Amino acid sequence: MRGVDLVSNAIRFAILLFLQVFIFRQISLGWGGAEYIFVFVSPLFVALLPLRTPRPLVVFIAFLFGLSVDLFYETLGVHAAAATFAGYARQFVLAILEPRDGYKVKASPDGKDLSQGWWFRYLGALAIAYTLFYFSMEAFSPVFWWQIVVKTVFTAPISWLLCLIVVAFLRPRL
Repeated sequence: MRGVDLVSNAIRFAILLFLQVFIFRQISLGWGGAEYIFVFVSPLFVALLPLRTPRPLVVFIAFLFGLSVDLFYETLGVHAAAATFAGYARQFVLAILEPRDGYKVKASPDGKDLSQGWWFRYLGALAIAYTLFYFSMEAFSPVFWWQIVVKTVFTAPISWLLCLIVVAFLRPRL
């Protein structure tokens, strides 16, 4: 990463960590005594890393971001595991969604250089990967598969939508 990328990603790290910990942590909805809807903007940090960032660096930075969230949530590595998984899965998502002529060298993943449809699918895939892995690690047993699926089905679209709103406000420059 160049110096400009490093500074912009450090600022993005701080802003998204603040939003996740101090604003979106307070949001959880449910019924019947159980919570099923949460908001995660953590996948957005992984999604906005420059496209040409090497996978080991993406995974390491995602782990650091998730660990930082865990320090405030006191969740003992659940966010770190989910962010690390999203960072690892990111390369597969990029490969699946790669345009026919490939990615431009300095392409921005936030939809400015690529189509909005591409951006929506890319961010949606990372949001699903993050939430599914998060709830799987939280339950840590396949016995609770139904709760994992229900929480993922309700949380991923809301997280995806709020990530899109955050990007619209921040308009990051990569």
